[in-house]
Amino acid sequence: MSPSLQARPSRYSRQATAASSRAIVKAGGLGPDKRRALASHGQRPVATVIGCADSRCPVEQLFDARPGDIFVLRNAGNTCTHAEGSMVGSVEYSVLNLETKMILVLGHTGCGAIMAATKLFMERHIEATCQKDAQESTDQSTEVSKSEQPPQPGSCKSRSTLLGLLDALVPVAEQACVELGGGSTEEIAAHAVKVNVWRTINFLLSYSLIIREKVASGEVELQGAIYDMSSGAVEFLGQSPKQAQLLNSDAHVVPSMQA
Repeated sequence: MSPSLQARPSRYSRQATAASSRAIVKAGGLGPDKRRALASHGQRPVATVIGCADSRCPVEQLFDARPGDIFVLRNAGNTCTHAEGSMVGSVEYSVLNLETKMILVLGHTGCGAIMAATKLFMERHIEATCQKDAQESTDQSTEVSKSEQPPQPGSCKSRSTLLGLLDALVPVAEQACVELGGGSTEEIAAHAVKVNVWRTINFLLSYSLIIREKVASGEVELQGAIYDMSSGAVEFLGQSPKQAQLLNSDAHVVPSMQA
């Protein structure tokens, strides 16, 4: 461990102790009056943002927002693939109870979750292609014992929750590959970021009556955007191309919470 890292805890501890003893600690640059107002009168954020958990993409800082301005939900890949009930339910709460006027699904360049899912897709695609070629060149009458068969895609013995998350993002990479007509892993992953934004938006519209009604009435805007980590710019993508179609969906609850 470097000397600078070793020195950090004690330095931060001294600062925190000194600030606490003066009782003038500020949260997010807020003065005591503003903090008390938020605590006493509640919140009325102007927008709900589903962003990525990537530490390089702090949503509030990207939009120069202060506590109380934005209702933020974050996970790896800004997705509704797992624990989708928590994500969709939280968005419903924000538009129904907090009266936010905009829902923004925010992807970003260089997304690690999307890149990992794309690599997984490419590996499985190559493996499946090799297996197909090998099968076609093998005498169909030859039987291969189960122990001699190559592992099937997704049959890895070492499973994890992370792999489950990446598995759910593989279709995003596959769709990106189809839309591009092929390409390198980096090219497919870059396009998959945009595909994933649309996928999350479409999921919200598909499985939430509350969100559909708010969007259909014009009370809430539902849009996508991509944050460029290199330039710091946010590109707004607008509404999902499938919004009009999905507003006619009749699903009220996400699949994992259906009886």
